[in-house]
Amino acid sequence: MSDSSVRLFPPTGSTPFRSSIPKRLLRFWRAPFDDNAKPLVSVFVAPAAFNQFTEHSIIDLENEVGGGLVGSRHVDVRTDEQFVLIEGVIPARFTRKGNTFLTFTQDTLVAMNDELEERFSKKQLVGWYHTHPRMGIFLSNYDLWLHDHFFPEPWQVALVIEPHAGLGGFFIRQKEGHLDAQRYFGFYEILAEDCVSRVEWRNLSQADEDSADKGESEDE
Repeated sequence: MSDSSVRLFPPTGSTPFRSSIPKRLLRFWRAPFDDNAKPLVSVFVAPAAFNQFTEHSIIDLENEVGGGLVGSRHVDVRTDEQFVLIEGVIPARFTRKGNTFLTFTQDTLVAMNDELEERFSKKQLVGWYHTHPRMGIFLSNYDLWLHDHFFPEPWQVALVIEPHAGLGGFFIRQKEGHLDAQRYFGFYEILAEDCVSRVEWRNLSQADEDSADKGESEDE
């Protein structure tokens, strides 16, 4: 892929929202690599977004699929801890794909940018997602290249889903900027009003059943 396709996304902006970390109706899903790690951001996923990327992940079980993660970047007003809120997805169109690769073409990026402006005018791309059918949870060398060139902000994340085995995890840059291609992290699931979790990824474990009812986030 040429460098001419790298600059099609609009600038993400450097000023995050000052808000409180969501505390109400949460469930934290812990990954095996969460202990002793210092990721730059925590990840919070709204119910609609989780449904959208998990449903898209099974649309083609033989080839990789993916897209953009839409939401917002925040800094907690009390602790200055950074977090991203994922509220929706933009499935990638016009890709080149196979059972071990997914390529975002120039048409892919143009279409994703257009949809971001039309459907999510006040949001931004906080990262991307793609599947690894029958391959496990990691970032390939090409995945790392794509992440560094298309999602270069330190707080932008990469989600990998293995739809056959029911696995998933977020790759997040560390506070010093390093991204480990083998080390994925868990996330906070924002539960719907029925308080029923939608997460069935077998490589994550529920960390705290009592992380709810402590107030909601409000942008200031």
